[in-house]
Amino acid sequence: MTHSAGPPTRGRRRPSLRHWLRPQSPQTLVLGICMSVGGLAGGVRGVMDGKGIGTVLALLGGGVLGILIVVSYFTNYEDRR
Repeated sequence: MTHSAGPPTRGRRRPSLRHWLRPQSPQTLVLGICMSVGGLAGGVRGVMDGKGIGTVLALLGGGVLGILIVVSYFTNYEDRR
């Protein structure tokens, strides 16, 4: 005879997409800082060296993505406090 009382059985529950989009670890913060510095500096270097527009936009896009990761880390940090 099984009873339904007690904690739920242990199973593999997948986290929601919102969980994956919220950076929560300090390693994510460091990754975002490195991406933003590297992307923005690489974009400026690409412009100075006369690289193609695709290369420059890709590097600048990586920098912008890094900035978004850093900003979302700190906004999520305020929500956790």
